[in-house]
Amino acid sequence: MDAEHVLLTAGLVLAVALLALPIAQVLRLPSMVILVLLGVLAGPSVLGLVEVPIEGLGAELLFTIGVALILFHGGMGISLRVISRTLVGLLLLAVPGVAITAGVVAAAVVLAFGAPWEIALMCGAVLAATDPAILVPLFDRLGLRPRVAQTVIAESALNDPMAAIATVTLAGVVVAGGAVGGGLDLARGPLLELVQAIGVGAVFGLVGGVLIALLLSSRRLGVLRESAAATLLAIIAIAYVQSEVLGGSPYLAAFIAGLVVGNKDLFRVDHDHRQEEALETYTAQTVDIVVLAIFVVLGLNLDAALLWDNLWAGLAVMAAFILVARPLTVGFSLGLDRRAGWTLREAGFIVWCRETGVVPVALAGTLLAEGVPGAELVATLVTFAVVTTLLLQATTAGWLAGRLGLLDGPPPVDPDA
Repeated sequence: MDAEHVLLTAGLVLAVALLALPIAQVLRLPSMVILVLLGVLAGPSVLGLVEVPIEGLGAELLFTIGVALILFHGGMGISLRVISRTLVGLLLLAVPGVAITAGVVAAAVVLAFGAPWEIALMCGAVLAATDPAILVPLFDRLGLRPRVAQTVIAESALNDPMAAIATVTLAGVVVAGGAVGGGLDLARGPLLELVQAIGVGAVFGLVGGVLIALLLSSRRLGVLRESAAATLLAIIAIAYVQSEVLGGSPYLAAFIAGLVVGNKDLFRVDHDHRQEEALETYTAQTVDIVVLAIFVVLGLNLDAALLWDNLWAGLAVMAAFILVARPLTVGFSLGLDRRAGWTLREAGFIVWCRETGVVPVALAGTLLAEGVPGAELVATLVTFAVVTTLLLQATTAGWLAGRLGLLDGPPPVDPDA
């Protein structure tokens, strides 16, 4: 592929993405839904206007470094002071909650599609991730009660790397021939890999985050404070690659790095207002472009006929996903968090506010690119999840929050910040 073709393809992808935005505004639909639909329309299965092979280098970079930046940005938006008050429920939502969601979805996939359990569990793991890229602007606009907003956003940011780790582990099981029913020895490998992925990813994320915070600080060590964008890209890219090489989770590393930078005051690292604004502006704009491109590229690689052929089975899985898996997850997690004193109204909103977005899309794209058995089924279910959760839940979240009395007007400033 020559340079002219690469530039033309990139331009067409962005053109499709930009066309989707005003259409979404006119139709009053979530932009992600229109992005995927226009991607399908412009792709090889319909009009054939543009093609971005999911196994190509461009798509691979988009689904790796791009998602790392999304998770970094999600971590930056989390206040450790706020979420410390609901830490038990948050950790239960983000860790065993992923397992509960994956298990319920897997059972539904086995029943609806007749898929093997290892592939069904892989589908469930991918769908267990939520989406801070969608929730952050939504909650900012609503003025949602801080502890509810911060908990849901933090859950989204935390369960993304947890779901990613589980997906990669289960993909290894699927490629190896299936560990389900294969005995303890086969299961032990993925479990150890999971522990290693969490530990190594956390270390690289912590080191990377501290480096970014120090090098961009207003102290003597802040020698790169005038080059926030280049510093961020360099450290995130290096941490991502090295974490993956050593068996860690690059997704977790990216999130923890963002969490450290977003809470740098707790580490007694000072940034002046101009530096903070420059870093936030660059990160937010980069994430916006990545989000647009990811959804369009997913649409370009979807087979419209395959979606139609699996319509009823896919909707059956979505019913289990939204109406069974989510209530079970929230009921289990918040029910055990007695210290936080969650109300039924707060829990009800958290049950309903569960959009599927960028990270599941990126994980599905990665599985397709690597040729993992069952990847097409994963991509199909992710598409159903994106469309159904955005159409059904994202469009009604504001109304529901108002009805439940969870809106505080303009987002308040954290008094401990």
